[in-house]
Amino acid sequence: MKVIFLDFNGVLDTQLCMDEINEDNLKRLQHIVNETGAKVVISSSLKNHYYELGYFLQYYLDLIEEIKNAGIEVIGITPHENTREEEIQEYLKQHPEVENYCIIDDDYDMESMKDHMVKLPMQMEKGQMGLDDFHMDLAIDILKKEKMKKLTKRNH
Repeated sequence: MKVIFLDFNGVLDTQLCMDEINEDNLKRLQHIVNETGAKVVISSSLKNHYYELGYFLQYYLDLIEEIKNAGIEVIGITPHENTREEEIQEYLKQHPEVENYCIIDDDYDMESMKDHMVKLPMQMEKGQMGLDDFHMDLAIDILKKEKMKKLTKRNH
């Protein structure tokens, strides 16, 4: 299974309209999913309200619903750890069925996972437009390239 670890803010919104999913950015995410068959795991810090308060904020639930309405399967959230990198590592340990993944995020650099990282400009940077065509293509390449490596390793 292929997984996209997805941050919301700075990826699906834009600096001009923060905290709302931008339709073009959502279409790009849809394209990644359609091209690769990947499923989404939420890694956004918005999920931490659940771990801290025991419930999801309505805003978070609305974002998930909008993503699902676009035909994108959301299969889970990362556990609560000290860093986003540790959260993703823990999720991968708990889900050995994940064969390949990419991380789409504007906020964190994850050195140990840099080959899987699609790092967008920070949400607060001037002109930040979220998931653009360049980063969409990069995510597709990461998801497809890693699959090719796995197939090659099995053949040798």
